[in-house]
Amino acid sequence: MILFLRFFFTVFLINYTYTIFSQETNFISPIEAPFDLSGTFGEYRSKFHTGIDFKSRGVQGQKIFSVEDGYISRIEVKNYGYGKVIYIDHPNGYTSVYAHLRDFSTKIDKYVRGEHYKSRKSIIQRFPKRGEIEVKKGELIGYSGNTGGTFGPHLHFEIRDTDTQDALNPLMFNYKYIDKERPLIRGLYLIDEENTLISSLPEKREITKINDSTYTTDDIEYNKKIGLGIDIYDIQYKNLFNQNGVYKVDLVIDSILVYSFKMDRIKFSQNHYRKIMYDYISAIKNKRKVLKVYTPQNANLSFLRNNDLSGIIDPTKYLNSNVSIKVSDWNKNSSYLNFKVKSSGVKEKMPTYDGIEILTNQNYTIKKNSSVIKLKKNTFYNDLLLNISYNDDTLDLGEDNDPIRSSITIKIPQAISDTLELRQSFIGRVNGKKIAYLNSRKDDSYIYTNTLSLGKYVISRDTIEPKITPINFKHNSNISKRSTIRLRLKDDISGIKTYNAFLNGKWALFEYEPKLNLIFHKISDKIIEKGKNTLIINYQDGVGNKGVYKAEIYY
Repeated sequence: MILFLRFFFTVFLINYTYTIFSQETNFISPIEAPFDLSGTFGEYRSKFHTGIDFKSRGVQGQKIFSVEDGYISRIEVKNYGYGKVIYIDHPNGYTSVYAHLRDFSTKIDKYVRGEHYKSRKSIIQRFPKRGEIEVKKGELIGYSGNTGGTFGPHLHFEIRDTDTQDALNPLMFNYKYIDKERPLIRGLYLIDEENTLISSLPEKREITKINDSTYTTDDIEYNKKIGLGIDIYDIQYKNLFNQNGVYKVDLVIDSILVYSFKMDRIKFSQNHYRKIMYDYISAIKNKRKVLKVYTPQNANLSFLRNNDLSGIIDPTKYLNSNVSIKVSDWNKNSSYLNFKVKSSGVKEKMPTYDGIEILTNQNYTIKKNSSVIKLKKNTFYNDLLLNISYNDDTLDLGEDNDPIRSSITIKIPQAISDTLELRQSFIGRVNGKKIAYLNSRKDDSYIYTNTLSLGKYVISRDTIEPKITPINFKHNSNISKRSTIRLRLKDDISGIKTYNAFLNGKWALFEYEPKLNLIFHKISDKIIEKGKNTLIINYQDGVGNKGVYKAEIYY
């Protein structure tokens, strides 16, 4: 009776909350494009996806509008993350976010470019005062683009609770769109939850589709605690091929709901738990997004707190049980995976493993030969065994089977006497035949860095300065018919760390698009003068290799 009342109250509260959203808000669509989604709220990304992604017909330059009256409370221009992004606070207590823009509207761009030139920086973050830049509902604020950490043109759109800055599912705000397709279930996985010190690749079970809505698999015989994982995705309609995340997952055993979650609200402070909400090894080894249908250990996720049971299947409790996993999208299209679990009652002998036991509640300083590894409390999400070695100048932290919550400090001994060689040296992570650069520091005995991955590390060197090449002009050329000056700026090893451009001795804004190794200046900034102009660009890579580009141009 108590469980029923709790369930009834929860459903009532959620429905009441949705009603309040409907009464208080009437947001319009933020983009002049069909309501086609290439990303849904809460799905698997480098973090939980905190918004929805609108397709922009595969091109940049779609008009972006403010969804309601308000004022710009934050604006950023970065080479990574959200790229060019606008935050608008609304009187109803919500903040809307528009990311990866190509350009701002004329009114907003005037403010932003003024801030660039005041600070003489191409990367800026500003917090205008209340009322300084007001916008009206439906006002043009920018154009869709591909800036920041993107893989194609689109609009990333968020709605946040202004007071808490929690991300809210934008679909709760009266947005209607076509979606008649059920989520697709690709695979079922059994995840070992008995021996949590050693992470292992989940056991995949083949599934069969019975009809449009239902899948099944052979009976599962088990003898230890297991968690279920599913490989799922959702499509909006046929011929729209984006594989999006689902909204809701329920686990029912013998007709009793034992686990459930849905993606309505995400706290940014909990965003990193994506690493354990999805099976880490499946993502790293097989590029599979295996969603856990149970509460992971030490997962402090607010949207999981209503679960009275963890969802982990125990052979002492479920001897011969019917299991059903229901996955649903926002429009209540659902698919089901039904099967049986049978306890074998025979426990396997626990294998023995070598390694250093790392407890999450302790600090560690581990020395291997002359190398040093420092782990702070809660470096990992769970206790685990680590096998660390340092041989032939390679520091091996063990296979990348376990996600890291906070960075590990590694120190590799160095005896480099040449100052140039030392400056150009860095610690790199071995990735097959390639070495990935990590920002590194030095002292008399060590080169050291921080990392968020296990694996192998070595000291490497970058001796080559970045390359710069003009794209749409030449030395002594006339650019009067150009709207921009464009150059390719590229470094293959340690990357571009800084660059500064000057026209006739005055600092000039050159925007940077790392994905294209492109820097460009808009002639409309009016820094270029009539007649002859001298362009000088100073640039530097991650280890301090410097270069200077100089050209004369005419306007």
